[in-house]
Amino acid sequence: MVDEYGFEVFDEEMPAWQEYQKETDKIAKTEEKVQTKKKRASSKDTSKPVTEREEQVQIKLFDHQKLAREKFKNLDEIALFFEMGCGKTLTSMMIICDKYKAGVIDSVLVVAPNDVHKQWFDDLCNNDSVLSQAIEQEGVKCVGQIIGGRGGQKQLYEFDDDNKLHIVCVNIDTFSTPQKWMPVVEWANAHNSAIIIDEATVIKNPTSKRSQRMLYEFNDVIRRGKTILVSQKKHPVRIVLTGTPVTNGPIDLWAIMEFIKPNYFNRNYYSFMNYYGMHTKLTVNDRPINVLLTEKTWHGIKNCKDYAEAFALFGCSEDTYMTIVHQDKYVGPYKHADELKVLLEPNAVFAKLTDCVDMPKVNYIVKQVPMSDAQQACYADMKHDLLAEFEGNVATAKNKLVVSIRLQQISSGFIMGHQEQNPEDLDLPMWFDMDKLEEYDVTPDEVIWLGDTNPKLEQMMRDIDELDKPIIILTRFSAEAAKIYDLLKDKYSTCLITGWKTVGSIEGFKNGDFDIMVANTTKIARGHNLQRAHTTIYYSNTFSMELRQQSEFRTFRIGQTYPCTYIDYVSCDIDKTVSEALRLKKGLLEYIRDKDLEEVV
Repeated sequence: MVDEYGFEVFDEEMPAWQEYQKETDKIAKTEEKVQTKKKRASSKDTSKPVTEREEQVQIKLFDHQKLAREKFKNLDEIALFFEMGCGKTLTSMMIICDKYKAGVIDSVLVVAPNDVHKQWFDDLCNNDSVLSQAIEQEGVKCVGQIIGGRGGQKQLYEFDDDNKLHIVCVNIDTFSTPQKWMPVVEWANAHNSAIIIDEATVIKNPTSKRSQRMLYEFNDVIRRGKTILVSQKKHPVRIVLTGTPVTNGPIDLWAIMEFIKPNYFNRNYYSFMNYYGMHTKLTVNDRPINVLLTEKTWHGIKNCKDYAEAFALFGCSEDTYMTIVHQDKYVGPYKHADELKVLLEPNAVFAKLTDCVDMPKVNYIVKQVPMSDAQQACYADMKHDLLAEFEGNVATAKNKLVVSIRLQQISSGFIMGHQEQNPEDLDLPMWFDMDKLEEYDVTPDEVIWLGDTNPKLEQMMRDIDELDKPIIILTRFSAEAAKIYDLLKDKYSTCLITGWKTVGSIEGFKNGDFDIMVANTTKIARGHNLQRAHTTIYYSNTFSMELRQQSEFRTFRIGQTYPCTYIDYVSCDIDKTVSEALRLKKGLLEYIRDKDLEEVV
């Protein structure tokens, strides 16, 4: 049984579908509008030419979308590196329609972060969405299911209609579970399936379980022990979508491109990492790990008299040493970027939002604010001794990888008391995945706020009073968000969106119920259209360029009519270091997009 949109309707025993249906019913403003949709849907004949369809809105592609569609008409390994707002979802589905009509595929598996996979499904279901209308214009009928996450079914069911394009939307977290991913893989492998990974950086760490499963469970693989000897795709069409393919340097690209075409770079992961990345060695718990090169280390290597000295002091490769010798200044922890760009060109298309449509200006404001005496004292102790004490509460860090978090917490105005973060719990891969640190949160009951004054908070409160509303305030830690929410809730209509607690909702903010939203960056960075606001305050930053850029694109997107303002506060060295790191990662991204690196470094 199918609904008015051509998507399967399930019975009363499927609560996930009931949840979705409730949301769909809520969206419909009147019963009359619903009946009009039904009448229109029943009268449409997608076998007719587009020009003969009544009341059909013509969906036109932008030039960059047309170029991508034409480029991949006869190619099956596809990388759409489009910034948010450039229409990568629509472009990918137009490519899918071409493949489906050509008889290359009969099914599509869409893998995306939680909530993003539901947005895919909602757009496919909604007869009024641009995506749904564009697919209909192509004369393609589809039927779909959503698996996992909020709003998803608990299991996959057989499709009844073989004359339609079958689409399954699943969240990437399903592939981190022990067994829930297996039916999805079995379904995809039993059909001529195209596989799309949206926000493809979710598989950038090839050592994680979900990445391993995405890379190899859809392939014919020959192994010797744990070593992959041969990996070949079972079905040809693979598409990756992301606007930030190199969030932590070029190393992120290996798994993304390995997914669309096994052995894409003719190098295994470790060879690729050593050839394109510049690293030094750092010992953690008596284990050496590779750490991306910093500017300070670059200068140290540059001053070495020969490679033997550089290796003894910094543990770098000879290739890295020779690259630094021939550089005039530090431009980032990567090398051979020209070669990398050439290798990507056959299968990748890049697009920036500002190159595709007219957008308002963007303003970046960095405000220098001091720390209080208590903060300065704790900061100095933590930096030099990996230990800070305040009124009998002791905060420690077991190594310098963790101390960066501790310093950032002090900059925000608090310490962890007797709490410790064990670096072994981070499950750091050999090349030090900073994104593992982004999953680390701190709740209000775990912290000790330093003293009676906090210059950063005080400056932010003055700014909020002066700025036009609505405003988005983003923090790294839930403890910060809770503190800010408590300061604002009695003065302004404020919602709180954190991993610790939620007051109000994102939908309420979008609908105008709240003037201020205080949120963890990780909670709102993907899948939300928040262009109702045009000012974002970053009380504290994550270390991830991807999360920073994704969060900026919540307000800077099609439909925004006001200049977007992003405000940062810098109180100390760690704030400057994070800002500099984000800038350098963006420099690499701009270089690969064929921009002049000198303009951004």
